Amino acid sequence: MPVPHHRPSLYLYTRTTDATTTITVNATEPYGTPISPDIFGNFLEDLGHAIERGILADAILNPSLEPESPSNTAPPFWTLQGDATWVEGGYYSPHAVQLASAANALKADTGVPTKSSQDSSGQGTSSLNEGRLEQIVFLPVTRDPRYRFEALCRSLGAEGTIELRIEGTEAREGQVFAKHPISVHGSTWQKITFTFSVQEATPQKGEAYRFVLAHTSGDPVIVDRISLMPTDNIAGLDPEVVARAREWHIPILRYPGGNFSSGYHWEDGIGHLDRRPSSRNPAWGGIQSNRFGTDEFLHFCHLLHIQPQITVNAGDGTPENAAAWVAYCNGAPDSSVYARMRAENGHPAPYGVKIWEVGNELYGGWQIGHTDAQGNAQRFVRFRDAMLQADPTIKLIATGKGDEFTPEGLSRDAAWNEALLRRSLEEGNRPPDYLSIHPLLPLPEAAGAPDYGDQYQSAMAFPTFLDRVMFPGLAHLIQQVEGPQPHTRLAVTEWGIIVGGPNWRSVPNHSTFSGAIFNALMLNAMMRHSDLISIANMTGFMHGGCIEKVRGVVYVDPQYYTQQLYAAAKPYYPVAIHIEGPGQDVPARGRLQAVTDVPDVDAFAALTKDRNTLTLFLVNRLIEGERQVRIELSGFDARSASATILTADSPMADNDWTHPDRIKPQPYSLPKDLLTGTVSLHLPAHTLLVLTLHR
Repeated sequence: MPVPHHRPSLYLYTRTTDATTTITVNATEPYGTPISPDIFGNFLEDLGHAIERGILADAILNPSLEPESPSNTAPPFWTLQGDATWVEGGYYSPHAVQLASAANALKADTGVPTKSSQDSSGQGTSSLNEGRLEQIVFLPVTRDPRYRFEALCRSLGAEGTIELRIEGTEAREGQVFAKHPISVHGSTWQKITFTFSVQEATPQKGEAYRFVLAHTSGDPVIVDRISLMPTDNIAGLDPEVVARAREWHIPILRYPGGNFSSGYHWEDGIGHLDRRPSSRNPAWGGIQSNRFGTDEFLHFCHLLHIQPQITVNAGDGTPENAAAWVAYCNGAPDSSVYARMRAENGHPAPYGVKIWEVGNELYGGWQIGHTDAQGNAQRFVRFRDAMLQADPTIKLIATGKGDEFTPEGLSRDAAWNEALLRRSLEEGNRPPDYLSIHPLLPLPEAAGAPDYGDQYQSAMAFPTFLDRVMFPGLAHLIQQVEGPQPHTRLAVTEWGIIVGGPNWRSVPNHSTFSGAIFNALMLNAMMRHSDLISIANMTGFMHGGCIEKVRGVVYVDPQYYTQQLYAAAKPYYPVAIHIEGPGQDVPARGRLQAVTDVPDVDAFAALTKDRNTLTLFLVNRLIEGERQVRIELSGFDARSASATILTADSPMADNDWTHPDRIKPQPYSLPKDLLTGTVSLHLPAHTLLVLTLHR
């Protein structure tokens, strides 16, 4: 007899040798704890241009012309041509660029001006001697031909003139699509602002242009803090990214990290944009411009009607600094110097941020300010006390550990988490509201086999391991420490297939369809533990494969649709489900344990809050092999039904900027006998099917 694996009354799987998977759904009464909508959250980090080339609309990178490292001989992302010099003495930042022209020196010596060359079409404008500051940019000309230019400029004499140009590249090298003269008077910094149009007859999505500032006459000019913003921006944000995010239905967004948070100082990201410092990204390298800070993030959440979740710097930050951030966000206007700063920055009303995370992965040697279990426990208590002093109503997520999956690794996780929980309870204090874990799938090196099929099999068995082993183990630990009615719940603040290295596309990963199937299995597993898991942040918003922006073209990866389908369904009350059908035994590979009796077809069912809609999430996890599914439904009198399928030719299939709609959800034709209570469906390999029944 096969051994069933189950959670009592809610989920039962029995492995059989039948070719058909039978799913029995009993919706007579909802079971278990209601599902928190916040498990469909996401995670935004200043990583991989998620901010600079992602949610921001500005086409310019490194606007303040700062170095990434002392070895830089020119500002990153910029090219200096002719008489252009990278100099010290920027506007509220150390560096700027000086533009001059050797032609002007000739004019001074002979009294004869040297004009810029111009071809018969009137397109050429450059001189071999003019100083040019250049950057390759991707402009959404097909969407908006109008752009707002801003820069801080000053002259090294009475007057100098530079010219803005938008030039073609590659096949259209030498063509000029826009130009605008800029006169700079005197040595005092002045803000230059104007709007212009790119005169493009045949614009193409993803086309590269060259943004140029060229010196044309007069005295040398110093330029800094450069911006090139499409006029259809939404408060500085890319309107296409905002639209995709609104369509996503995510309820909560974690920010600013991630590893980035352990070196992030929030004061650098408030106040006037021109006066914010630029520096090297402390966690990931690259330039951190601080153009997207606290107020911008909270406005972004307001636009999307989602709850903010802020991670404070518990790496090289202090409890006092974290408490000041809470006061800045939540304090009444006259309650503290930080609340007054917020009001002065244009936001007199408190933001009311309720979810705060204390630190990120402080157990890891890769983390700024990492520590041991006792150090983390003591650090949480200090941060907790300071932050609650600033606002006693906030909810706190402590840095838990859930990133190892062998028996020895699970023991290390447990020791870390137990030390944290016990220390937090000392002197009658309250434990954390949430314990964070980051069960990121350890591929590719952990799979222990080069074969794609083996790695795919291990990846798709991983959510079953979490469901049966890690999540129950964490629940048991919390009850051991806090008693049978514990206060602390889980916040899975990072999860997904996150794969790096030069060969990441050769294994299951976050950008291909394999990520979409993995995420469906993960969401099913977490919903089964609705009594334990209240928050989950899929990795990540614009890194780790969700919303993409490549060459200025916005599109989405397949796993975006998984999260969208689940969140839009609004599952609330889990209902009892029994799966009987074929399965497989997955051997241990690398840092992943063996998992036995993994069902070929995974399923979860839930009612909406009003109990008028029942949704079934069906996942065929197999890399090859369709499955016939028989559904037997009781306790729900359905009057109508619909279904959506998300599938692809291969788990390795993906969307890209040239084919953004290769993979997307499609309507699924249901059999006519669906409403009779028993129905048979066909599930192709690696497929998610969302079946919706209305009472």
